[in-house]
Amino acid sequence: MKRFALILATLAVTLSLAACGSRSIGNKIDDQFLGPDVASSISNAHADLSSPTSRIVVTAYNGVILIAGQTPRSELKDLAAQRARNVQGVKKVYNELQVQQPASLLARSNDSLLTSKIKTQMLADSNVPSTKIKVITENGIVYLLGVVNRSEANAATAVVQSVSGVQKVVRLFEYTN
Repeated sequence: MKRFALILATLAVTLSLAACGSRSIGNKIDDQFLGPDVASSISNAHADLSSPTSRIVVTAYNGVILIAGQTPRSELKDLAAQRARNVQGVKKVYNELQVQQPASLLARSNDSLLTSKIKTQMLADSNVPSTKIKVITENGIVYLLGVVNRSEANAATAVVQSVSGVQKVVRLFEYTN
C-alpha cells in the first residue's frame, strides 16, 4: 500500500512539473525510480559502499547518472560506477566519487546552503531555464545536469560561478544544439 501511495505521489508531482521543461513525463517518471535503483545496486555491491566510511549521492536526469560523494578506496569508486552502468535504463554514468573520508556534517550543510543560493539565483535570471537544470552540490563542487542549449548552459554556469563558496563547477549537460 505504501509503494502504491508513493507511486501516486510521484506521478502527481511529475505531472504538475511536466510543463516545466523539455523532458517527457515518461523520462521524469523513469528518473524518479532510476536514481534509487542505482543507489541500491551500488550499496549492495560492497559493505563499505553502504557503511559510514562512504557517502554516496546518486542523481538521475534523463537517464544520465551522477555518482558523487566520498569513498575510502579507488576500487570502491570503480565498483560503484560498474554497478551503476549495469542498471537497466542508465544511458551514461559520471563517476565523480572522491577517494577520501566522507564530508563532515558542516560541509554537507554548506552544500545545501550553496544549492539553495544557486537555485534562487537561477530563478531570478531570465536567461537560465531553471526548470531544465538539476543542481547537486557535494563538498563545494557544483554539478549541473540538464538538457539545454549552449547559451543556456553558459548562463547557468555564470550564475553558479557568481555564488560565493563554490569551489568548482562541473557541467554534465546534454546539449540540444
